[in-house]
Amino acid sequence: MDQRRRLTYEERFLKSYERLEKPLSRIVLLGFVLIVVAQVLLAFPSGRHLLSLTDRLEGTRQSGGVMPTAAQSDEPTQVTITNVDQQQAWPNIWVKLNGVPVVNFMKSEVTVPVKEGDVLTLDSSSVEGVFRFQIDHNSPHISFPVPGTLVESNQDRAAEVGPIHLMK
Repeated sequence: MDQRRRLTYEERFLKSYERLEKPLSRIVLLGFVLIVVAQVLLAFPSGRHLLSLTDRLEGTRQSGGVMPTAAQSDEPTQVTITNVDQQQAWPNIWVKLNGVPVVNFMKSEVTVPVKEGDVLTLDSSSVEGVFRFQIDHNSPHISFPVPGTLVESNQDRAAEVGPIHLMK
């Protein structure tokens, strides 16, 4: 009876490596071939459309999970402006809507109708001092300015709020 000698660690390693060498080399070669094929397909528009999900989605309309965009309606929304520091009338302080005087502070609080893209300007150039105003609204359709926005105006600088952003 022949007795086999016991294989050393190195011999066992080399034997197992020889057994795995062929499949590993085939996997590596297949990987390189797939990379080359994918690169060739991406070189042509039809192949790009086939392989790229982004190109497939380009130009298609998505329905869910979209951020709100600007509203298309011309329906006016009310914004309330309050003089925070002085609770009295200041007829020389004007609220301008897109550069046109709309209302003055005959009371400490005024309400102005606004639409998408309007710019409010609080002009206190004819009165000395610093004035603080709070912009407020109860409309869920207005995304800017947020309720409680504070702005300052003095005789050198008019406070500008806007443009007004509405959500659908």
